[in-house]
Amino acid sequence: MGRERLCFCFGVHDHQPIGNFDHVLVDATERAYRPFLDRLHARPEVRLSVHCTGSLLEWLRAHAPGSFDLLGALAARGQVELLTGGFYEPILATLPDPDKRGQIERLSAFLKTHFGVRPRGMWLAERVWEPHLPRILADAGVEYVLLDDSHFAQTGLDVDALGGYYLTEEQGAVVRVFPISQRLRYLIPFAEVEAVLEHLAERRGRVPAVTMVDDGEKFGAWPGTHAHVFEKGWLDRFFDRLLATEWLELATLGEVCDRMPATGRVYLPTASYREMGEWALPPDAGQLLERAKHALAALPDGERFTALLRGGFWRSFLVKYPEVADTYWKMLRLSREVHAALAATPGDARLLAAREALWRGQANDAYWHGVFGGCYLPHLRRAVKSALLDCERRLAEAQGGSDSAWSSEDGNGDGRREVFVRTRALAVTLNPELGGAVTEIGYLPAPLDVADVLARRPEAYHDQVRVASRSPEGTQVRTIHDAPAPKVAGLETSLAYDELRRASLLEAWFDGPETPLDPLAPWEGARLRLFGERLDCAGRAVEGGVAVSLMRAGAAPGPVGVEKLVTVAGASLGARYRLRSVESGGVNGRFAVQWNLALTAGDAEGRYLTLPDRPSLGSAGRARGLTSVSLVDEWIGVTACLAWRPAAELAWAPVQTVSVSEAGFERIYQGTAFLLAWPVALAPGEGLELSVELTVGPR
Repeated sequence: MGRERLCFCFGVHDHQPIGNFDHVLVDATERAYRPFLDRLHARPEVRLSVHCTGSLLEWLRAHAPGSFDLLGALAARGQVELLTGGFYEPILATLPDPDKRGQIERLSAFLKTHFGVRPRGMWLAERVWEPHLPRILADAGVEYVLLDDSHFAQTGLDVDALGGYYLTEEQGAVVRVFPISQRLRYLIPFAEVEAVLEHLAERRGRVPAVTMVDDGEKFGAWPGTHAHVFEKGWLDRFFDRLLATEWLELATLGEVCDRMPATGRVYLPTASYREMGEWALPPDAGQLLERAKHALAALPDGERFTALLRGGFWRSFLVKYPEVADTYWKMLRLSREVHAALAATPGDARLLAAREALWRGQANDAYWHGVFGGCYLPHLRRAVKSALLDCERRLAEAQGGSDSAWSSEDGNGDGRREVFVRTRALAVTLNPELGGAVTEIGYLPAPLDVADVLARRPEAYHDQVRVASRSPEGTQVRTIHDAPAPKVAGLETSLAYDELRRASLLEAWFDGPETPLDPLAPWEGARLRLFGERLDCAGRAVEGGVAVSLMRAGAAPGPVGVEKLVTVAGASLGARYRLRSVESGGVNGRFAVQWNLALTAGDAEGRYLTLPDRPSLGSAGRARGLTSVSLVDEWIGVTACLAWRPAAELAWAPVQTVSVSEAGFERIYQGTAFLLAWPVALAPGEGLELSVELTVGPR
């Protein structure tokens, strides 16, 4: 490679998360992956690097074998360099070390088995980099990895002077790092081909090589891109110009490593790509950063100043979304148990299956939120949580022992103790220091967490929803960096926020029986909020499970004394309340308990409540004098029966969030809030017992 020539390392990263709908994968394959591979097959002179995540490769092998085989043929003739990575596309830095290595080695072995190649380079999921990674990557056989040029900019380097690859290390373990050009990410494939060549020409003579590897879905699967890239010929024109430009040479990353010396050494800070850092910030800080960017951009040479701005740290998503943090900490607990069990019994098939389920549960898409992040998408959260519940069940079966187990510990790093209960059918998390609220009800046979309801929270982009046009967006070609548009009208009316996390067994006392309580947000006006208090707890084993007694601990007196007994046994989770009037004149009011529950959808066919006219799970309503209701999901064959004594008023309503995706702003059903309200009139010192129980089982 002569100095007068510029080497261009071009490539794509193809990924579909576990739990994504089959029709989405079919569409992405037909509109993006297959036509892209077809164009490559027809142009053998084009050389590039390709990364496909293991979950996508397994799907292609089973459902689109022609595309799978075509990728293999391109690799076999040396046209395509295949990259490794975490098999299920985890955020590698956050995994225990055995899982880091295991996930990489799993994908490398898959590529070797099915395509006959040993990958040397790696795609790092979401380019989430932490300085400890080089040692683990080197241990897993990785020679080079791709990061964004914004990582380098945060060290003070000029992105316009970046080129080739750099060396970095941890404890003497060295890996090569290629900087991905953000400018080219934004140009390809949205700008005209000549604009791409003009940018490359500007880099000629200044750097030895330029790299652009980005999402393969932007070549056909993003809104409007299939027509632009394929039908209108953008990709063909792009390849034509690359091949016709004498001073430009297409090469794989491995070829550059073999034929060029390193450009230099670098030590990179904790970072991801620019947008991810912005999404990780709290809403107010995110809006402040956006204003700073606009202010700097107006200055002469402002773009160079904005390159030094950075957002937050990826792990801040574990603070921003407590539901995500709980999933993460459950993953960590299971990882420790799985690897300890494998150390004692290597090669046990049941434990290896548990480890595979654990790795599925590490897939990154449900652990964060941005334009492509999935924690607001229930089906992606469900896939990850279901994988972890599957791991938990398999691990328990492999280890044998009693039908139930429980522990009390700080299991999610928040400084408070939780009670974790597992029976043959349920995995339950109880929070004594949050009033005995329940944040996990994992039904192991399905597996399904019926307590998986994401709270409604403010997001930095919600101000855009309030001012955006109410007309649905057209099909023009957009990038994820353009201002989104609402997918439906009236979304601003759904911008309500929860004052506490969506959990179950949330209790409060209301004076007087007059005003109907809002099932979604009933707490204003409550005289006693049990969920806001730390409760003393004591657990004991019972047949098939555990019972946890919860008592108010030194709290200010309220209108009633409350004793709460939570029992988990078999497939049932129940609570019994003993109320006692503590006011001299007696009490007259309502005691209310809220459950937040979710199956697989709100208004889809076959998801309904067992009430007259079978209202959908996404409906809203109110009924008096009931003692039970069931949530039915015919699609997965699960029923959750909620029963209570004595009769009470039941009110319910859907929990809906407003979030953003590559297609625009959207309203998403997260689950249903159920509020039970009992009228209570007690003379001084008089008591009353109430009970409620949730039983989950097959339909």
